[in-house]
Amino acid sequence: MNKPGNGLLLPRSMSMGRRDFLKRTAVAGLAAALATPALAQNAKIKIPLVSWMWNEPGRGDAWRAILAKFHAEQSDVFIEEAGAPFNEFTNNMLIQSQSGKINGALFHTTPDLVVRLLRGGHLEPLQDIVDKLGIGDKLSAAHDHLRIDGKVHGLDIVTVKFGLLYNSAMFEKAGLGAPASVEEWVETSTALTKSPDQFGIYSPHLMSEPGDFWFILQQWAVMFDGVWADGRKPLVNTAPVIEGMKLFKTMYDKAMPKGTDTATANQMYANGRIGQQLIVSAAVNIWSSSGPDIYPSLRSVVPPGPSGKAITRIHPICVNANASDDEKAAAKAFVEWLYKPENYQELMERCLDVVPPYPEAIRQEYLDKQFWAEGYLAGKSITPLEIMGDYIFFNQEFGNVVMDKFSEVLVADRPVEDAMADAQQELEKASERLFEGFTL
Repeated sequence: MNKPGNGLLLPRSMSMGRRDFLKRTAVAGLAAALATPALAQNAKIKIPLVSWMWNEPGRGDAWRAILAKFHAEQSDVFIEEAGAPFNEFTNNMLIQSQSGKINGALFHTTPDLVVRLLRGGHLEPLQDIVDKLGIGDKLSAAHDHLRIDGKVHGLDIVTVKFGLLYNSAMFEKAGLGAPASVEEWVETSTALTKSPDQFGIYSPHLMSEPGDFWFILQQWAVMFDGVWADGRKPLVNTAPVIEGMKLFKTMYDKAMPKGTDTATANQMYANGRIGQQLIVSAAVNIWSSSGPDIYPSLRSVVPPGPSGKAITRIHPICVNANASDDEKAAAKAFVEWLYKPENYQELMERCLDVVPPYPEAIRQEYLDKQFWAEGYLAGKSITPLEIMGDYIFFNQEFGNVVMDKFSEVLVADRPVEDAMADAQQELEKASERLFEGFTL
């Protein structure tokens, strides 16, 4: 298992003096916090940024470019790469949080992970940053669940929304249009499939990739207006969830490359061998670099289920509350620099993101050029907190039960109703253990 903290050291860049840095980043009052013996001796503070994003094509490079800019503008704080791939990241962080201490002063989080870290007291308040920048009342509503006593404890570095991303060139060649209903979606996906050379659609389905599998599987139920839990009551055996799982099984049987891992499927997509993915907007950046031939043909529509809803996920950057005072001050200096409009705009544009954390963080001229974004900018948003109830605090444990039972549907043709009934029973039993002594 990869352990966060064993990152690669980035190249050092041109630097400017400490006084100029503090003036340029306008960290009013932070000069005193940074006036430690180490910095007084011009020693650079190294801060690991723990994330899964270093492993993502396009996005990892975008973050490296942003860090290079930060390093070029000052000489006091140096940000290092650290972390693990997405399928290992959350588990690594949870293990560390349960031990009482997280490695690294600065880290990215997911919607389900951040609420657990916040509840565990691992996150430093960042309200002073948004107050200094004058954006406290401009932050997206998605930040509301990151507040304690009115103070925000994480700031979004990418909000992603689900959509159906498709290769319009493949569709046109086959004489097909974008699906507007579930029935059309199944017909289109089946028509595009010419196994083993070409497939209509892909969605992760391997137990060896639990992060990818559960992350996307949740959306399949939402298309039928399903939620996975209400408070502490699991709802995996309800009609909307079962309908979503049946649709997945139909697509799996008729139009997916069975047994294919995510990395292989993404390359097949880049090579024009897969027509569609039900996937978040952030994934587009993968093919801007790894699929230059298909990237101009990418288009999106709202997930074609009757609900018209798409899960929208906020991914905050957070400062470790248990880091040293020097590390926290340095980490917050970087976050404040990042959240300035000119820097955040550059991050968004390099990452090809389309949902800003506050209005000034995106340029309309840039947004107008994102030809693939229509489906991601339309539709109704629903958050992971709304679909998972109190199980948002145990999202991965919940997902492990669902995936285990649903895998029997995929590989052994077990009826969906039976598998979800077993999952419901197991989750109800597990809830007694998970929520023992738990208070919100």
